[in-house]
Parts: sequence; structure tokens; C-alpha cells
Amino acid sequence: MPSHTDSLPEQQTQSAAIHSTLGIVGAGAVGCFLGAVLSQDKALAVQFFGREALAIEFAAYGLTASFGGQHLTVNAPAFFTSMVSLIECDVILLTVKATSLPHLIPQLKKFIRPDVPVIALQNGVGISVMLENELPNPIYRAIVPFNVVKTSAGTFSMASGGDLIWPQSEDNRLQYLAAIFARHGLPLSIAADMQAVEYGKLLLNLNNALNAISDLPLKQQLQNRDLRQVLAAAMQEWLHVCQALQIKPGSLTRLPNHWLPTLLRLPTPLFKVLAGQMLRIDPFARSSMWDDIQAGRRTEIMYLNGAVERLGIQTGVATPVNSAIVELIKHLEQGEKLSLSPLALKQQLLGH
Repeated sequence: MPSHTDSLPEQQTQSAAIHSTLGIVGAGAVGCFLGAVLSQDKALAVQFFGREALAIEFAAYGLTASFGGQHLTVNAPAFFTSMVSLIECDVILLTVKATSLPHLIPQLKKFIRPDVPVIALQNGVGISVMLENELPNPIYRAIVPFNVVKTSAGTFSMASGGDLIWPQSEDNRLQYLAAIFARHGLPLSIAADMQAVEYGKLLLNLNNALNAISDLPLKQQLQNRDLRQVLAAAMQEWLHVCQALQIKPGSLTRLPNHWLPTLLRLPTPLFKVLAGQMLRIDPFARSSMWDDIQAGRRTEIMYLNGAVERLGIQTGVATPVNSAIVELIKHLEQGEKLSLSPLALKQQLLGH
């Protein structure tokens, strides 16, 4: 279970090699947001690695992270479209989508020094094992349970609540990064069992695909009982798989995981009263999978609902709802349109 951290011990805030270089590989919404916060520390050189279009945008508008009434700005971020400069980095934040890892790993092998810690922030389960099998580096997991959206050119905003969950580690480089986050007011928790957190995050990420299928903003989607009932069924399947795996997923909400499906199935007026915090979302926010579908990109479906299906087969647990969601997303990835109302979707997936 993650433990909330209001302030880190003094030795942690001072125990890093000063003038270190951090590389953020995959400068998307999460990478840019976290990088803007970390760039506030003058002893840390932050380098962003990503697409040329973003480099041009940064040059024109700078980079800003917006959260909790704060606007943390970097006027001239160091941005690279080539991975060559990774050799300079003393620690890596890996913020590409899980789908990009197979293509990216050979470049990481080529340019990252083997002693450099790599902190992976992907959605999905089994990410650490994949990276450990391919890289000689120390591999750590961190989890971002909140949504980050691009609100204007160069500005990335926290669109929902939740703590950044950071791995407990004796490595002073990881401690130093955690101290920067805490010092600048980013909600932060430290966790010893990141596998449990990873499995708990997947429980929440099962909504990503449903949001893309519904084609609704997250807040509006969660206010629809038919769609919540589908989500509840998908979550219940994952909880059954976790039970079969003898893994207790960490709870990333105030409610124990096993109560989430019950909460989601409640009538909407009662749900709104009991799930007020869940509905404190930017009214325009949507899931990253919706963004991928709109942009014609391959989604992370096989690392999310597809992982439930795969591990369900492995453990002998039936996962028909998640399997059906995987198929619907595959249709969307191929450019097909789904003309399903929330009620029709529920009837198709749940049979009632």
C-alpha cells in the first residue's frame, strides 16, 4: 500500500549527486507535466526526448505544468529528437506508451549507461519484467493515477485527483526526484510494493477503453449508469483474476477495491453523492485511449483489458466483458465507427 508523503526526511532531500542530468524519454502529456515540475530544481538538468513538433512548440511557448493553483514554467526546455544525448543522463523517466517499448528498447540499450536507473511510468502490468529482460539497468516503476491534459500550447494540466506513486528506494537519485516533487506541492505517495500498485492502477485503467468506445467526456461517461455497469463488470473480472493469481491489488481510491463495482452499479443520484471525489474531473477530460483513436494511433488495449483477457486464460478465469471490449477497440483502431448507445453497449456486453 502506498503511504502518503507530506515531506521527505531531510537526508533524502539532500542526498543526491548535485548537478545530475535527467532524461525524459517520451515527452507526451505525462512526461511534459512531470518534467516541468522537476525542471524547477536548478541543480537538475532536465532533457526531453520526443517529436520535432513538440520541440518547435516548446521553443515558441515554453513549457508549463498546471496543478493545485500553481503554474510551474520552463522558458527554454532542452529538447532532443535524437536519442544520442541519453548517454549524458544519470537517471531516466520512461514515459512513452507501452506500445512504443518494443521499438524503443534497442535505442535505450544503445545509448543509456548500464548503471543508470530507469523509472517506467507506463499503464499496464508486467512492464518491469519486460524491461528487466531487455536492459541491464536498475528498473523501477512509478504510477500516475491522475489524468494530465494539454490545455493550451505548451501547457499541461492535472485534470483529476490522485497522488503520484513513487517507488521506495535506497537510490539517492530516486529520493532526490521525490523530494523535488514534494517540495513543489505535487501530491506524492511512496510505495514499497509497486506490483500491487500496478495491478490496482490497471483496475482503474479498465475505463480507458470504455471511455474511447462511449466517445463521451469522462465525467459525462461516469454519470451514465449503463456505462458504469459495464465498467463494474470489467473490474469484477480483473479482481477475480487477481484473486486467482494470489495478488492483492493496491487501492488507489479511498474505497477498498472490492467495493468499487458495487459503487459503480448504484443508481446515478446515489452514485453522485457517494462518489463525489471520483467526479471531480475536468468536464472536458477524456482518456488517453480516446486521444489515440482520434489520432489514428495504435492503443494500449493489449496492455490493459487485453492483459485481463490474457491472464484470465492463464488462470482459467472467464473474462468475457474485457474480451468484448478488446474487440470493440480493435474495430475503432481500424477506423470503423461504433453506433452504440450506452444502453445498447450494456446489452451487448452484459446480455441484459
